[in-house]
Amino acid sequence: MKTPSLSRLTICLLPLVFAACENKNTSETSGSLFVPVMEFAHGTVQLQTPTEAVTLGVEIAESDAQRQLGLMRRESLAADSGMIFLFETEQAASNVFWMYQTYVPLSIAFIMSDNTIGTIRDMEPCPSPYPQSCPYYEARVPFTAALEVNRGYFEKHGIGVGDKVSLTRN
Repeated sequence: MKTPSLSRLTICLLPLVFAACENKNTSETSGSLFVPVMEFAHGTVQLQTPTEAVTLGVEIAESDAQRQLGLMRRESLAADSGMIFLFETEQAASNVFWMYQTYVPLSIAFIMSDNTIGTIRDMEPCPSPYPQSCPYYEARVPFTAALEVNRGYFEKHGIGVGDKVSLTRN
C-alpha cells in the first residue's frame, strides 16, 4: 500500500477544512449542500494541435480557495468551456486531483512549464460522501497549470500530449 504524500493529504483535507469554515457568502443548492459564492476571472484558452487551433472559454482558478473549490458541486459544464488551474510554482509529478463532490465527468490536461500538455487523464465523478473514498488522478509530469474540460473533449478535438496551450484573460 502506498502511503499518501503530504501533498496528497493536503489535497484530501483542504476541501474538508474549506467546507468546515464559516462563510457568510454562501448560496444553497439542491439538498443541504452549500456552495461558496466565489468569483472566477474568465479567459480564453487556445490549444494548438499540429493541424488546427481549438479555442474554449475558461474560468481561471488561481487562488488557493479557487483551486480548492474548482468545479465542485456543478451539475453541468458548457460544451466549449472549462476551468484552468494556475499555480505560482511548478507542481510535482506526484501531485493529484480528485473528483470529490464533482458531478460532471471530466478530462484534465496537465500543462508543463513550457506550455505543452504533459499528460491527459479522464476522471469519473465520485459518488461517495467520504472524500477518502474518491480516487486520485496523479499528474505524472511536473506542471504549472491544469485544464479541466468535459470528458472526451480533448479526444474529440484531436488534442494530445505535446500540444501547446495559451491563455488570454478577458
